[in-house]
Amino acid sequence: MTALELTALALMIVGSLFTLLAGVGVVRMPDIYCRLSATSKAAPFGVGLVLAGTTLVVGQASFALQAAAVAAFAAITSPVAAHALARAVHRSRAPQSTRGPSPPGG
Repeated sequence: MTALELTALALMIVGSLFTLLAGVGVVRMPDIYCRLSATSKAAPFGVGLVLAGTTLVVGQASFALQAAAVAAFAAITSPVAAHALARAVHRSRAPQSTRGPSPPGG
C-alpha cells in the first residue's frame, strides 16, 4: 500500500469510529438533549473524515467537489436539526431523563 492509501484508510477508520461513537451516544445517553449533542457533533465530523478518505482514494476533482458539498451540507444541517429538535422537546415539556425510577403511582 502506498502512503496515500494508508492515509485514506486511517481517515476512513477514524471517521467510522466517530460515526460509531455518535450511534453509541444515542443509545447510552440518558436524555434527549445529551443524545442530540452526541449526534450533532460526532456524526458530521465522522462523515467528513470518511468522505476525505474516499476522496483521496478516488482522486478525481469532480468527486472531491461533490464530497466537499456533502460534508458541508452535513456540517450545516446537523446542528440546525439538533437545535430544532431540542427546541421542540423543550416546548413540549418532555421529561428530562428517560431512565431512572418511575414516577409514584406509575
